[in-house]
Amino acid sequence: MLGRMSFSSAERTKMVALFHELGPDAPTLCEGWTARDLVAHLWIRENRPDAAIGFFVPALSSHADSVMTEVRAREFEELVDAWGRGAGRLNPARYIDSILNTAEHFVHHEDLRRANGHTEPRDFSEAVQKELLTPLKVLGLRLLANSRLPIVLEPAGFAPLVVADKHRVAAKGDNVVRVRGAVSELLLWAFGREAAHVEIDGDSSAVAWSSL
Repeated sequence: MLGRMSFSSAERTKMVALFHELGPDAPTLCEGWTARDLVAHLWIRENRPDAAIGFFVPALSSHADSVMTEVRAREFEELVDAWGRGAGRLNPARYIDSILNTAEHFVHHEDLRRANGHTEPRDFSEAVQKELLTPLKVLGLRLLANSRLPIVLEPAGFAPLVVADKHRVAAKGDNVVRVRGAVSELLLWAFGREAAHVEIDGDSSAVAWSSL
């Protein structure tokens, strides 16, 4: 599929099976999206960069919406399998799969799992948690940057991460929001998923999530 079975490619394989099991109308944690919408998004993101940029640039959203409508109309099983095969050999995305998709595949796999009865966190190895730590550090800084108070993320087994630290407080400071949990659950929480299993101490109303 994508060569060595990296975490991102393993998540892809598991998601393909779950898409087929649940069908196109299954709910997801992405508000307003069914499984059909989710797999269309995933396929576009990897295969239609001209449209995928519209997910992030409002001025180009009409083109993204048009392509999304077109892709959603494809036969669901065929679309799932097309996405499951991964990017083609001439597609640069094929060669940066782990960089591009580690967080994306994990979060969207959980969007599908947890909206359909699989609400308990998966038991990941320390190596997987360490791999997910990188996107937590990089994306967490961006996703939580507009929070009113500093956010101290306390991933189990790893050093704390201070986010939205506009006033350069110490990680042990009092006027902060502390969020504890496994790296994987903190990553879900940073993406705004309320289904994440985390413990929060402090004023949670100070947390503000941003889009990437």
